[in-house]
Amino acid sequence: MKFDWSSFGIEQGSSVDTNTISQVEKLLSVSFPKSYLDLVTYSDEASPEISSFPHGNEGTCISEFFSFSPDVAPYTISWYSGAGKPPGLPKQMIPIARDAGGYLICLNFNTPSVAVEIFDPNSSKTDLIANNFDDFVNLWSE
Repeated sequence: MKFDWSSFGIEQGSSVDTNTISQVEKLLSVSFPKSYLDLVTYSDEASPEISSFPHGNEGTCISEFFSFSPDVAPYTISWYSGAGKPPGLPKQMIPIARDAGGYLICLNFNTPSVAVEIFDPNSSKTDLIANNFDDFVNLWSE
């Protein structure tokens, strides 16, 4: 699905290209969902203005997406999957963003559709948010 990222209040600006995507996918041994790659090539480290989504009995929103970079530096998806990996994070779960409360929004590569789940670093619990990235973006509201 093709999204109009500007409709979520996301400013365009990214240096992510096919070479960067290839490096990160090789480093993490995964193939990212097409719509997620569309987002990071439109805006790396996006901070959507419209990104509230239901979680449990409440809701939360995306604070920011992590930098899509093969560099293992803080606040990159490579860092969260390597040196900065939180204890208790299940294998094949890659943090791509965080919410306002510090929970990590992850892509779960253990599922065929690459589900979106939220991970609580304090309790190591995960909760399913959406079956895939497209469904996740479709949940976003003001």
